[in-house]
Amino acid sequence: MQTNHRKTKAILGIDRGTKYIGLAYALPWSDVVFPIGYILNDQMMYFNIAGIIEKHNVGKIMLGRPAKQKDIQEKIQKFMKSLNYIIENREIEIQLVEEDYTSVQSGEIVSNFKKNAATDTVSAMLILERGLKDKKSE
Repeated sequence: MQTNHRKTKAILGIDRGTKYIGLAYALPWSDVVFPIGYILNDQMMYFNIAGIIEKHNVGKIMLGRPAKQKDIQEKIQKFMKSLNYIIENREIEIQLVEEDYTSVQSGEIVSNFKKNAATDTVSAMLILERGLKDKKSE
């Protein structure tokens, strides 16, 4: 029996950084999180994210948001509003996931405390893992 994997909607994890946007994905029935990598936070980012949403057949986005940093929370809200424009004709839910300390954790994993593209990618993976855990405990 063949299953049609194109119908399966993936979950996209996003860590929006100042320079880079880290990306990861998971399938809804799995605890395994896969890195996608990163894109530059520039004028092409929404076009690039739209392509990733299409490629991975995304049905849900888990977007990292710090619990305490108000200035970054405002940037995340603007980013989320713009994301809504590129997904408005699709049925894609955006869920905010508390991302505090994911940069520290990813720095330990990458063993490089200087923020770089690899840490943003790992942060996206951690955000997605955290969001999936929260979903299971509901």
